[in-house]
Amino acid sequence: MDQDRRRPTERGKTSVSRERPRNPSSRPRDARPRTGNAASREAARRARLEQEELPADQWGAEPEQVPRVRSGAAPRNKSRQGSARRQAPQRKKAKKPHRVYNTNFGFKFLVMLAVVAVIVLSMIIFFKVKHIEVILPEGKDGGRAYYTPEEIIEASGINIDENLLSLSKATVAARIHAALPYVNDIQIKKQLPGTVIISFTEFEVTYSIQDETGGWWLMSRDGRVLEATEEKEAKTHLYVTGMPIEVPNPGDYIKPAADEGADLSEIAAKQAVVRDIIPALEGTAFVKQIDRVDVSTSYDLTLWWAADRYEIRLGTTENLSYKLQFLQATLDNNDVRNRSGIIDVSFQEDDKVHFLEFR
Repeated sequence: MDQDRRRPTERGKTSVSRERPRNPSSRPRDARPRTGNAASREAARRARLEQEELPADQWGAEPEQVPRVRSGAAPRNKSRQGSARRQAPQRKKAKKPHRVYNTNFGFKFLVMLAVVAVIVLSMIIFFKVKHIEVILPEGKDGGRAYYTPEEIIEASGINIDENLLSLSKATVAARIHAALPYVNDIQIKKQLPGTVIISFTEFEVTYSIQDETGGWWLMSRDGRVLEATEEKEAKTHLYVTGMPIEVPNPGDYIKPAADEGADLSEIAAKQAVVRDIIPALEGTAFVKQIDRVDVSTSYDLTLWWAADRYEIRLGTTENLSYKLQFLQATLDNNDVRNRSGIIDVSFQEDDKVHFLEFR
């Protein structure tokens, strides 16, 4: 038995038993059992190469250069088969550009806020009211104005050291109108760094009207009550009769008094007549010759010339400017100028002016 296990070889070497070595580290790299001779091993190697679909020019490569397939392992996917040199080169994915944030925007925004803050502070600190200048209008017939600069400043409500740029012109004008009835047009200017200039005109008081208690009031051309007055003073102005008003306060607009059971539509028509006739008379050359306007009936408007020299019947206010033109032409006639009587320009019967002399 011992002689069969150890056979003599060349140069005194003995053959090694084919039993599997007990030490795992001494195992060969290829753990598959070698069977058959060299020809059968070469055939097996070629079969493996065919299974891996290698090109024929690599069949003669050394075993160490050919990837080995373990016995019993599942065949690889086609996508992973073949050498690395045969695989198509893959394109590198383009990297997404990094978002670049504009760091200068925040700085610019802060600068803008600083500029706005400086402007606001300058408005609050530097531009304050220091002076109020009042330009008085020329009084009637070259006389003094009705109001003094101190009254205008007090009525405006403007305070010294008040912010000039935030001052409301409309609010100041409304305050002056409410407190001072004779003020007509108001102009307010701001002059930097701290001056307010107020200029205005006053109503030329030429109208008066009586209230329901018998008191007399002066009023402007637009029907705004200016102040109370005596009857003697009231009749030196063009005064309105036939439409008593409610007792007003200075600065109010006239409001016709309505008795119980009165025709409200007729009262409204009278108010409209007064509103239309006064501006129309101001456009004529003879307005200062008219003593009074009688609106006892809205459809039969009557004017009275100085010292009741003429009674002028206008009828309604329809075509009022046309009627006043004919009236002016009639007054320029020499036959009428030297006489007194009734001038009818109402055009109720025909399109002619009728003159009826007083007897």
